[in-house]
Parts: sequence; structure tokens; C-alpha cells
Amino acid sequence: MQLPLQPQHHNTLNTSTPPAMISYRYFVYDQGSYLLKSKKTGAIILGTFFILFGVLFFTLIFKSPIGALLGGSAFFLFGFFCIVAAFTKVIFNKTAQTIERTGTLAYLNKHYHFKDFMRIETVRIYTNFIYTRTAVNLRFKKPESPDKTDLLTIASLRTSKQIEQFIHEFHEITGLKND
Repeated sequence: MQLPLQPQHHNTLNTSTPPAMISYRYFVYDQGSYLLKSKKTGAIILGTFFILFGVLFFTLIFKSPIGALLGGSAFFLFGFFCIVAAFTKVIFNKTAQTIERTGTLAYLNKHYHFKDFMRIETVRIYTNFIYTRTAVNLRFKKPESPDKTDLLTIASLRTSKQIEQFIHEFHEITGLKND
């Protein structure tokens, strides 16, 4: 006796639902909110290196004191901003429905509500026609003027797998989808 053939249904990539997340690679849970993980050690070491290099420019005697002053100041400021970036946090608060960037320089702090979220964007960045990284940006509507938008860059990644994982974790944590 021959059994009738049953149609087989296969999930394509577009219809399959991703598995539920157990642990996150790019986010850490802290006191009811999710924080974006950052590599503080590398930024602090790089910033310290540039600050020391700037101090070296100030202490050495060059033929052009103006060049030494400008070069030393540039290295010193770059090192300072590297260290400031190391202590900048991006916080996703699900209970308050907000996304905020906080840091040591108050004028760079930003605060957004989930209802103002428009979309997540990925921008491929090239340097001298060589791919260097992909920036992951969040675009928000400005509440005071609905025709204007604001951009918050939250990650810089290299591979497609990293980008897909990051976006999947973002959607899992916030529940936000593109308009």
C-alpha cells in the first residue's frame, strides 16, 4: 500500500522567526535598563597615548614653536575626546520608553522617546575607496518640529553577521520596528 505524498512546507529566510534571545552580545542589563556595551579599555589607552604624545610636543623644542603648539594641542584634544567617548553610555529604558546618550560632556547628551523613533539605518563607510566599517544609526522625529529629524549613531561594526545580530538584539530589546 502506497501512502499519498504530503506537501512539504519549507520556511524561507523571510518568513522564519528568529529564536528568542537568551543572552546579548552588544547589550548588558543594568537596573531595569539595557546599556550598550563599549570597549572602554581600548579608548582609554588610545586617549592616554595621544595625550602623552601631545605633552611630548609641548616639551620638545622645535624650529617652529607655533607648529609645536598646534600639533601638541591637536594630539591633546584628540586624546581628551577619546577618553570622553569611553565614558559615554547609550541607555535603552523599556519602562520609561526612552533612549538616551549620556556622558561627561553634558552638551552632547541626547534623550529620545520610543514614539519618536522612525527607523534604523545602516551606512557603509569607505575611506579612499576601501570599506572600513558600517555605522548603525537611529533616526528620530523631532517633537518640536515634525518635519525635521535627528540622528543618533549607536554602533560601528564591520561584518554583515555583526550588523544583523546587533539589529536583531535592538529589535528584541526595544520592540521598535521601522515605519
